[in-house]
Amino acid sequence: MLLAVDVIKKYLKAGKAARKALVRGTEVCKVGTSYFEVVKEVESAIAEEGAFPAFPVNVSVNHIGAHYTPYPGDGKVFKKGDVVKIDVGCHVDGYIADNAATVELETKRYTDLIEAAEEALSVAIKTIREGVKTGDVGKNIESVINNRGYRPIKNLSGHAIERYELHSGLSIPNVGRGRDKIQKGMILAVEPFATDGKGKVVNGRSSEILRLRGERRLKGEDLEFYRWLKNTFDDLPFASYWCRSYGKEYQRLLKRVKRFGAVMAYPILVEANNGIITQREDTMIVTSKGARVITK
Repeated sequence: MLLAVDVIKKYLKAGKAARKALVRGTEVCKVGTSYFEVVKEVESAIAEEGAFPAFPVNVSVNHIGAHYTPYPGDGKVFKKGDVVKIDVGCHVDGYIADNAATVELETKRYTDLIEAAEEALSVAIKTIREGVKTGDVGKNIESVINNRGYRPIKNLSGHAIERYELHSGLSIPNVGRGRDKIQKGMILAVEPFATDGKGKVVNGRSSEILRLRGERRLKGEDLEFYRWLKNTFDDLPFASYWCRSYGKEYQRLLKRVKRFGAVMAYPILVEANNGIITQREDTMIVTSKGARVITK
């Protein structure tokens, strides 16, 4: 699978924006700072690079693995000892880059756990090349994390990316399973998760991260609003407050289309034994020579 030169340029631009935004977000993570301040800084950094969010910023603290995004008026602030995962994605004309990092605030209790995810990503990147099985990448991720005395999160994985598709089908597991072969030209987001817990996440309460499911026989103002959502966000995840530009009725209409099943809310994913989770992620293009990381 060959990528056109102009497509590669857009991926590189998205990668640069995603990296800048991630660095900005991790720098803002300070004790006493609100979660939503991170979101504002990340979204500003993405806009400065001429890109757009591919999904709401994930600010996942301690035992939360994914899908928590703060919102205006959230009220949560960072505390000393928090282990914070910032997951940022953006796109340029639908071409997506996705990256994540973990920071620990004012303590060093989980330094090794953070390094476990970082080392696992480094080894995974070196493993990836055309023809390699996804399970071999996962096996190496699992080995690195296990050798440090921790567990990978077995039901979270990296993923292939296509235009306007954050998860396009192929998964990059964090354990040694999977027979799909990696192909030249694939865009892969690889994201090891390490934990001192059970090694599995379970669904918590619903998050503020939303996604379209289908028109579901909507009519009138509901259908009009749904089509605005489709035109505005395509099939990418979005945050409730991003709909403010629709007008003052957006909150009422969001509740209606969610009730009709036309819009779903992602569940917040938490470690099954309340273990601490760390994460590291980069996006790469598979080339004939291996993996070209675009988020660095």
